[in-house]
Amino acid sequence: MDEITSALIILVLIFNVYSELVQKNISCPSVCKCNGNTTTCEGHDGSRLEYIPQLPENTTHLVFRHNHLGYLQKGVFKNVSNLYLINLDLSSNRINKIDKMAFQMLPNLQFLDLSENKGLHSSKKLHSAFLGLQNSALTEIRLTKLRLNNLFEDFFLYLRNTSLERVFFDDNVIISNIGDVISPLSSHLREISFKGNQISKVSFNKTMPYMEVVALSNNKLLSVPNFCNIGTNRPSCPNLKELDLSDNLISVVTGGKLFRQCLPRIQKLFLGYNKIKTLGKNFISLLPYLVYLSIENLDPQFTPCEFSLNSSSLQYLYMGDKLKDLRYNPHLFNYTRNLKLLDMTGLQFVLSHKKTGKQLFELFKPLTRLEELILKRTSLSTFPATLFRVMPKLTKLSLQDCFFNETNLKKLFALASLKVLLLDNNLITSVNETNIPIKIEQISLKGNPFLCTCDIVFFRKWIETNSKRLLGWPNNYTCNLPQEWKGKSLADFHLSYRFCHPINPYIIMAISISFAVLVIVTVSCIIYKKRWHIKYYFYLLRAKKRGYEVLGGDHFAFDVFVAYNSLDRVWVISEMIPRLENKENLKLCLHDRDFQVGKLIVDNITEAMHKSRKILIILSNSFAQSHWCRFETMMAQLHSINQVENTVVVVVLENILTKNMNNSLHLLLKSTTFIEWTNEKTAQEMFWERLASALRD
Repeated sequence: MDEITSALIILVLIFNVYSELVQKNISCPSVCKCNGNTTTCEGHDGSRLEYIPQLPENTTHLVFRHNHLGYLQKGVFKNVSNLYLINLDLSSNRINKIDKMAFQMLPNLQFLDLSENKGLHSSKKLHSAFLGLQNSALTEIRLTKLRLNNLFEDFFLYLRNTSLERVFFDDNVIISNIGDVISPLSSHLREISFKGNQISKVSFNKTMPYMEVVALSNNKLLSVPNFCNIGTNRPSCPNLKELDLSDNLISVVTGGKLFRQCLPRIQKLFLGYNKIKTLGKNFISLLPYLVYLSIENLDPQFTPCEFSLNSSSLQYLYMGDKLKDLRYNPHLFNYTRNLKLLDMTGLQFVLSHKKTGKQLFELFKPLTRLEELILKRTSLSTFPATLFRVMPKLTKLSLQDCFFNETNLKKLFALASLKVLLLDNNLITSVNETNIPIKIEQISLKGNPFLCTCDIVFFRKWIETNSKRLLGWPNNYTCNLPQEWKGKSLADFHLSYRFCHPINPYIIMAISISFAVLVIVTVSCIIYKKRWHIKYYFYLLRAKKRGYEVLGGDHFAFDVFVAYNSLDRVWVISEMIPRLENKENLKLCLHDRDFQVGKLIVDNITEAMHKSRKILIILSNSFAQSHWCRFETMMAQLHSINQVENTVVVVVLENILTKNMNNSLHLLLKSTTFIEWTNEKTAQEMFWERLASALRD
């Protein structure tokens, strides 16, 4: 008998050694991919597995998604039972039933994902399946998108002795009080997530000392849950650090002492996308560890008061809103002086037009420690020169979609600490030597209406050596004018410096002075005093000599000749052209776009006026100061006198300073009906209707 026993033992040992050798030689199945200790078997293109094959012995992580597993029988994991499997992903299969002892073969399992197996919508099926995991090393389980609707109190009963720390039930239809459901796991849980369910009430009857993260976004909560144990003022989650209550139906948040007692160590609080109309006075002031607060897109009637944001610890504040008008409150940030990041995306600031700069300075002045400021889609196009000087730590500024133009670039670039500047989709037409960034490390100018002329040659040259600093180059960098370059890539635009600067102007000046100094001295006084009369009669004589005649009827080449100063081109491009050309279908004549190249400017002006049915003068201080604009005004008056009806229409862009008001402009305004531009949205529609009517008459 001893000999027989010894022989049997030897045979068993030989069999075990042979089995181990065979197992070691198992290669990666053809339907799977093996990378280190991770094996991925994802069913695609018809190769969907109905069983779990043998895998290499070093496999510890198995990703088995999008296959055709159905009923997980007791021996379903037989081929991997000898592996040290700690991570198992069975999501998106067809699992509809699990044997209560199926997972018993995986005692080392720490992570289990059963998400998107719609056949497991019954909580009873899952409850029994947990029996095989009761002695496992499980720390995380994911049960998302299973259509679970009701979890009973003993749902996790079999897992109460495990070290389960994280559970995820996102995107189900659960209506249960989750406080009762997770009670058996209270001694180990660190994170729970029930996003996208139908939960309307949450209460706790046990203390969860290790709970750090609770995610309840996109549910039906009507109020902030009570995170104190039922009947006591002791916190149920004394170490809770992150609470997500966003996208619920909460209308009032009182905070104060309730927060201090029940959320004593909270660090991140998400309240955005609720129906909140009222935030209690000092509602977060008693939370000494709070560093992150999200209150985006609250009820349209919500307006933060002076003490709504009272927190000495808060560092990250997200309060953007795509629909809200934020009324001016100079004390809004007086008690959040430690903010590092402020996101106000989409908020429309209700500010006094004449005091915009002063009010912005008062609003942001307390934020001396701010490092990142996001003002995307806020329509803020001007800032006081001193604003960013009180923010010495500001390194990133986002001003996308804000109607910002190049006139204010220099103020921003002067900020020494600024490293990243985002100015996408604004009204910047050119960048030159006076406003080019020097200390900025990264800048984005995508989607701006660049004027592809000699004005932008310097910028193109700068890009050649600084393309890494220009974010997104060359995508979405296109020309807007002139017409032949409209829509084309800025990267394809090239003009040489010599072409735009053929001769040094100082050389021309020196030569001119050398040959004409005597003539200038003798006739300068006469020419200066009568300069406009001389130009007027000279070009009038030339026009008659060339035989220009007034075109009538339908023979006009243009509906409207537009006389404007180049400094007002942003208004012309962004406001007038889309309205008059695109919407009113009027054909405009613009000197930047329609004048013939190579022809004298005066010839271009006189010909264009005679070929236009109406003349539109865009009057501003820069227009009044320009000699050529004054000449256009006198030619327009002459043209109007020669016509049977008045052909001149005047738009006043801004108040004209007395020093810029000459006799010609004074007579023009007295004899011609003019229309004043306004920045008020409600009045702008009436302005365009009056202007279109005047141009069509």
